Amino acid sequence: MAKHKYSKEEIAEWREKNRSVFYFNTDDTNFTIPKAYTFGWTLNWAHPLSWLVGAAVIAILVYAIFF
Repeated sequence: MAKHKYSKEEIAEWREKNRSVFYFNTDDTNFTIPKAYTFGWTLNWAHPLSWLVGAAVIAILVYAIFF
């Protein structure tokens, strides 16, 4: 199956099938996806940009705490 942007229905099917806490779908090219049960967005952790955003958030928190 080729990589493509998943629709909301495909994301819901993936979540139902995998029952995972984190969304990690290597076939999905979306960077952010809608949250399952609340309002807002969450990250697709299979997308490389998600790891950069996560690292930046952690770096900002560490900087704020120690400096």
